[in-house]
Amino acid sequence: MNGVYSEYEIPSVMRASVLFIDSLKKIDEMSAKEAVKESEDMKEFIGGYDAVVPLGITKDYIEKRGFDTFKSLRELIQNALDEVELTTGKPEVNIRKDIMGTWIIDRGRGLKVEALSIGSTDKECWMRGYYGEGLKLAASHFALSGVPVYIFTNRHVFKFLAIPKGSDNPRIFVLIGKANKEVKGTEILLYGFGIEDDILNRMVSFYNRDLEGKEVAEVYSISEECPYEKPSAIYDHPNLLYIRNMFVGNCSDVARRRSLLSYDLWWFRLDVSRTLMTYSVPKLFEEAAKIFSASANARKKLTEKLLDSKMLTTRKLGSGVVIEFRPIFSIFEGHLFVYAFPKGMLDAMLETLGMKDKKHLVARATGEEDLKSAVKLGIIPFIVSEELSDEFRQIQPLSKVVNKV
Repeated sequence: MNGVYSEYEIPSVMRASVLFIDSLKKIDEMSAKEAVKESEDMKEFIGGYDAVVPLGITKDYIEKRGFDTFKSLRELIQNALDEVELTTGKPEVNIRKDIMGTWIIDRGRGLKVEALSIGSTDKECWMRGYYGEGLKLAASHFALSGVPVYIFTNRHVFKFLAIPKGSDNPRIFVLIGKANKEVKGTEILLYGFGIEDDILNRMVSFYNRDLEGKEVAEVYSISEECPYEKPSAIYDHPNLLYIRNMFVGNCSDVARRRSLLSYDLWWFRLDVSRTLMTYSVPKLFEEAAKIFSASANARKKLTEKLLDSKMLTTRKLGSGVVIEFRPIFSIFEGHLFVYAFPKGMLDAMLETLGMKDKKHLVARATGEEDLKSAVKLGIIPFIVSEELSDEFRQIQPLSKVVNKV
């Protein structure tokens, strides 16, 4: 076994868990035979297997984490993006389908055996991955689903197995062996697996053709926990939500509110099940609001959407006008104002309404107060709901303005 340790650069802390392939027979002889048997079209890629590593997880564990085919594919792609961005500064990954299946190819640092340990990660704070288990759980999900997963890196190959094959709760193992060609970076093959083109197209924001030419704003910022500038973006396209370039789903599904724009937010993390949790939703809106605060173009586009959806309206009252802002909380952009009133938003609204030069006459009202008398004094009441963010208090209240006049 010493030769295996040296060949695959297995760290000392992992050596006790590395087993001879024959040890699989003790679990299930038929599964062990099938594990090392390769189809004719795979034989040219693989020189043979030398050992097996148990991951220490089972089908139950993977299901508790909520992994499915979509999440698993997303995890594999985001790991590849991280690797290339760390190495070159720009995420460029080749995702392709051929007669062999689906390939995810990156030219990053390559994968070492130690990366197969659950919880083991060398991710930096800005990276898309976080929990140190995504690659392993994603590959395991496919193996459990009958999709052989091969990872080629350097001159090595890792193959994920679920054994015993007929068990209700099989364990996950990884065969480690020699590849017949040297691979710079990592090439993952989901053997015999295909995915619909429209799903694949949406998986990464900058690969999504539907978003091409529709960027409203891209804002670079850092977080309190991570001193790296990373971009968040808004697109003039409805109802898509991305987190760190990776598609989470339609806003109407994952955030329970349809959106008039699409969002790609960097400084936000999904929970361990890779979904949104109720307690994290306020943070989602706060991060979106930061983009509007930083971009005049985004505020202008948001105002246009508010007008189109009738959330922002004006009406005649006597010789004057009243502005009414009635957000629809079932719409993402409406609910956003419960948590924040982006900086410069009032200016954007007034400019779009043709009232920018009358800002000093605008006063906040929270109901049908004595608007007629206010209008007679030349004041422009701005009616807002009481449920909205306290930041709306930056607009001077109607009572105070009336007293001044």
